[in-house]
Amino acid sequence: MRSRAISRLALGITATLATLSVTGLASADQSDLQQTMPLVYVLTVLSVIGAGATYAFLVYALWRFRDPKTRGRRYG
Repeated sequence: MRSRAISRLALGITATLATLSVTGLASADQSDLQQTMPLVYVLTVLSVIGAGATYAFLVYALWRFRDPKTRGRRYG
């Protein structure tokens, strides 16, 4: 009796796992982190480009709008 119950339980577990794997619920899909990493990389690249453009504009503005009266002035 007991071995028959164990074999039924094993058969039920096997059938359940087979059903889950066929439906995709127990398949080895990508994790959430693996799915979102390309988006993180794109956002990182965009933020680095934005920071570089901001820094370049700051350097340009400091060079373009410098005070001509300070030319040749000695500091210190």
